[in-house]
Order: sequence, then C-alpha cells, then structure tokens
Amino acid sequence: METRNTYFIDISSGDIVPHAEEAKSVSYQIHATPEEVTKLKTLLEKNHDDEMSTFTRAHIPFREYHKDPENAQYDHSMKEIYEMIFKLGTDETRTNIKKMGVLNYNNDTNTRQDIENLK
Repeated sequence: METRNTYFIDISSGDIVPHAEEAKSVSYQIHATPEEVTKLKTLLEKNHDDEMSTFTRAHIPFREYHKDPENAQYDHSMKEIYEMIFKLGTDETRTNIKKMGVLNYNNDTNTRQDIENLK
C-alpha cells in the first residue's frame, strides 16, 4: 500500500501543493498517493480546457446555457473533481463540500442532485 501524503488544493488555479504556503489560496486539504494526485491533476487540467470551451461559447449570444454541451461538460468535470476531493479529503474538507451541496443525494429517490447544484 502506497503512503498517503498531505496536499492542499486550490480549485481556482488548479494547484496541488504539499504545503499550504505554496498555494495562492487553499480550498481543500487531502491525503493522497502520488497516483491519486496525478489523476486529480489530470481532472483539473481537463476542467481548465472545459472552462475555456465555455468561455468561447459565451461569445455566441444565441446559444442558451441549458442547450449547451460545453457547459454540460464543464459541470461534469467539476463534479468529478469534487467527488475525488471528497473521497481523499480530510473531515473538514468533506464537511465543506457537503455544505456546498454539489454531491448531495436526494434521499427520497436516490437520484443525484449534484449537476443541478453546480448550475
């Protein structure tokens, strides 16, 4: 079993650093293996690409948000990032993500509400 190290995540910049002082701003703290950090970095890079697609789409005034595959892909990549951070996160990290409501389940139907909460 690989050793897990502590890392600090800055969602806005996509930084994953071992010391909080190295981040521009710390969003979350996780405990992860090097492989898990690599996977999370890949997700953050993909999300950045998705964000650039939404920026480009935003300059097309006649396309509505809810009929926009670029925004749907961005929402999906954000969900994947929050799922992984939640899985690897400290208790405080998990609590903060729960408060955001982006990964909540609807207890009545067991359907996920995270995509709706990201919009």
